[in-house]
Amino acid sequence: MKWKSVAALSLIAVLGGSTAVYAGAEDGEKVTINYLWRDTDENVEAEMEFVEQRLPEILPNIEVNMEGVPGDAETYETKIRTMIAAGGEGIDAWEEIGGSWFTPILESESALPLNDYLEASGYWDKVIAPVKNTAEGTVYCVPCTDSSYEIMLYNKKIFADNGLEAPKTVDELKAVVEKLAQTDIVPISVGAKDGWCAAMMVEGFAYSIDPEITKKVVEGEAKFSDEPYAKGAQVVKELLDMGAFSKNVALTGIDEALPLFESGKAAMMANGSWAVSAGAAKMGDDFGWFYYPAINEEDVDKLGVNVAGGLGENSGLMVYAGTEHPDEAAAVCEAIAELRCQFAYEEQGDPFRPYKADVMGWNREGGFAEPVQQLADDMANFQFVYGLVQDVMPTAAASSGVMEATSKFMTNTEDYTVDDYLADMDKAALEE
Repeated sequence: MKWKSVAALSLIAVLGGSTAVYAGAEDGEKVTINYLWRDTDENVEAEMEFVEQRLPEILPNIEVNMEGVPGDAETYETKIRTMIAAGGEGIDAWEEIGGSWFTPILESESALPLNDYLEASGYWDKVIAPVKNTAEGTVYCVPCTDSSYEIMLYNKKIFADNGLEAPKTVDELKAVVEKLAQTDIVPISVGAKDGWCAAMMVEGFAYSIDPEITKKVVEGEAKFSDEPYAKGAQVVKELLDMGAFSKNVALTGIDEALPLFESGKAAMMANGSWAVSAGAAKMGDDFGWFYYPAINEEDVDKLGVNVAGGLGENSGLMVYAGTEHPDEAAAVCEAIAELRCQFAYEEQGDPFRPYKADVMGWNREGGFAEPVQQLADDMANFQFVYGLVQDVMPTAAASSGVMEATSKFMTNTEDYTVDDYLADMDKAALEE
């Protein structure tokens, strides 16, 4: 069975206005595909129920056995690797978490390259620019989760009451912090205890100098101690010294930092795009966001062009290289990805997905709040994006090292300088 030109298709599956191209089984044969997905919560379960109800209409010649696997990431990934090591019995396709979890899959050549399948199905015409721009080399997955980007949230009312505007440069940000520090409002809320929140903040500033710096570090072409991260860390150090954050910020986790912002006790928050929909719903017209300010004023025009984040590397729906039905398994992956994203867009109000909603024909009743729609519009045109620093490190140990060093840095003690922090970050990047 091979993917064919549209004229030769025995089946054209229509997904919300898009066309998933699949040749179908010959002579009425019905193929069975075993698909595993990670059961994390009731939201994912609702997505998968939506998928299961519609798959038979979309791919009538394919029987899809869908198995949800509850538990943490390690439990899920261990099951995947165990099934593959046993010869692939019971697995044709699965949802891959990506990152360092994918390394053993890649090294064992257990994932099927999907370049030809996606090209034949017209997939690249249906996804936003960042997805296409980051699809270098061999493509192993069909992404379906939301895209995540580093941004700063802010309270529009607090800014208006204090005669402030969203900053575009670090100098403007410092001026905002200086004024707010004279009030009882926390200028910037950040969950530094969790490490990743603060690491993203340093990265956000570094990106304004060189948006490819994290990619270069991961690929061994640069170091954290090079100029972009060095200057980003220096900015955070200066903000610490100015009293920009809550007291004992290094002991403040994301579960405390977020309510601090949403309740109006903090004017800004270092966070990501995943917090936009909920923030707009809870705070109404008071909610806003802006891109990380540029360290150098001449780089202001690059704001909103190159943004840290995007889709998790090698995270999405994958096909087992040893499957007896690669065409059908690939068709299942693409259909499930589109259906999950359609449900997220239309039913859950999450537009931060890989697909172009207008091309797909998706509609959200009542539309989206202005900050949500603005980010969704912007992200469709981002040029260079690369995963969040804590997610793209080559090993789990390296990721942990980055977060631990950043949490320590946020204690702002005299015996742990910016240089000490950068040295620990360089050391973490080499952890195996």
